[in-house]
Amino acid sequence: MPASRLLLHGLAAGAGALAGVLGSFVHALPTAGLPGGLLCALVLSVAVFATARLVAASRSGAAAAAAGWLLPVLLLSAPRAEGDLVVAGSGVGYTWLLGGTLLAGLAIGWPSARGDVGR
Repeated sequence: MPASRLLLHGLAAGAGALAGVLGSFVHALPTAGLPGGLLCALVLSVAVFATARLVAASRSGAAAAAAGWLLPVLLLSAPRAEGDLVVAGSGVGYTWLLGGTLLAGLAIGWPSARGDVGR
């Protein structure tokens, strides 16, 4: 793999990690009684996944962003010894975890416009 592709995938993973951290902290914020933070977090995440796939021109870009997203989200959903928890086991927390994972899978598995299935 050329160095430029490695750099691109590293940047995609970093962007995914940033989206995962930001989304984990804002997903529970209500907006006028609605889960506005969750909606913003999911929109940011799918934008990062789709952008990484488009820029890399392959599914590996979205996979790198998804891996970067998944690591901090899982770490922030685990309770610490002090009892702190960022992503709680509530309906909004599970929607953030499962919805983001589903959107990552869709971004990776979505067929390209060129029809090259094996990439």
